[in-house]
Amino acid sequence: MKRIIVLLLVITIYLSAANDKGLFWKVKDVNGNDKVFLLGSVHVVPDDMYPLKEEIETSYEKSDFLVVEADAANIDMAKVQQLTIQKGMYAGGKTLKSEIPEDLYKKLGEELKKTGMITIELAGGMKPWLITLTLAQLQLMKMGLNLENGIDMHFLKLAKDKKKILELESAAFQIELLSGFSDEMQIEFLKSSVEESSNMKDKFNGMLEAWKKGDAKEMVKIIKEEYVGKPKLKPLYDKLIGDRNVTMTDKILTYLNDKTDKKYFVVAGAGHMIDKGGIVDILSKKGFKVEQR
Repeated sequence: MKRIIVLLLVITIYLSAANDKGLFWKVKDVNGNDKVFLLGSVHVVPDDMYPLKEEIETSYEKSDFLVVEADAANIDMAKVQQLTIQKGMYAGGKTLKSEIPEDLYKKLGEELKKTGMITIELAGGMKPWLITLTLAQLQLMKMGLNLENGIDMHFLKLAKDKKKILELESAAFQIELLSGFSDEMQIEFLKSSVEESSNMKDKFNGMLEAWKKGDAKEMVKIIKEEYVGKPKLKPLYDKLIGDRNVTMTDKILTYLNDKTDKKYFVVAGAGHMIDKGGIVDILSKKGFKVEQR
């Protein structure tokens, strides 16, 4: 009887995940043919997210190319680590303690301690942008999540040795972008992240539910909560989201203008797909038929 109950539970989880709508669109080319599929990614998800709904998986299967922000499954880790150290670690005797406000340093130490994985002393050589990302990752790990289990990674694993993988950006580009903000902007970013730490779990669960329902409006609301009322952070989010939406869309336009019968399955952060100025909005305004599925 116990084994039957476990089996029924597994089947229930399987069917529930397969019925999730997801933030998923298909885009037709100028001839009215399905050409590009757009899937908004949550970069870290629980195991029970899979399988995704059948239309998403079959759209991937019939596509010739997988397109991601950065091919994390095929990067030169030595070079990435070297660049991260070069751009993300202090030199010349500087530390977080010497470079950020004392009260922020204290609060950051408290949040790091809660993760049970690292202390402020061990993290003291990191610049604000790097410790901000590290804190978020540690909090997700404390929630029991596997950082290698995101939607983009799911498809990268499926595509290995089976499909050609294209990049909208690269890991190096993303490191250069994050490290390129002024010291003041990095500190504001860190301050905001520390202040929002207590809401991390609720925000993550909210984003996950919005994704499952295919609720773009709710996803926009959750993402915007991070910087609404924080005008100092607007330039940062303009660069992290708005500017990148434009450059990503430029690449997607080349796929739509491809005269062959090749199809492209594009997976990028959900925040890039939605809202005014998002990839879906830009493509629609350029006259392409974009349909949420």
